[in-house]
Amino acid sequence: MRIADTGRIEELLGDLAFPATKDRIVEHVHARSPQTDAERALAALPLGTYGSVAEVMRSVPVEPDTGRSPAERDYQRRHHNKAGLAEHMRDTERPPVEDELRRDDDGAQ
Repeated sequence: MRIADTGRIEELLGDLAFPATKDRIVEHVHARSPQTDAERALAALPLGTYGSVAEVMRSVPVEPDTGRSPAERDYQRRHHNKAGLAEHMRDTERPPVEDELRRDDDGAQ
């Protein structure tokens, strides 16, 4: 989902007491601005307790710019540094142990 105005989310959360759980954040925004992009974005937050508005804003899912080409979106998906990125989506070097195990397998045949 694309969030057009993150300032609106910050405004909606301005009077919420932190720390707050995801459920409390969504309830608070629903009471002030039901069925908006802001509420939908906050409903997509990971479960947990958030210590501040800034922490919530770091966790709000934002769709990459729709003007980007598929190659640019793929590059962004592979190279972002957000915590919680699935391990299978990370570009990592193969551990040296795997190289050794493969050499052993090739030599045994």
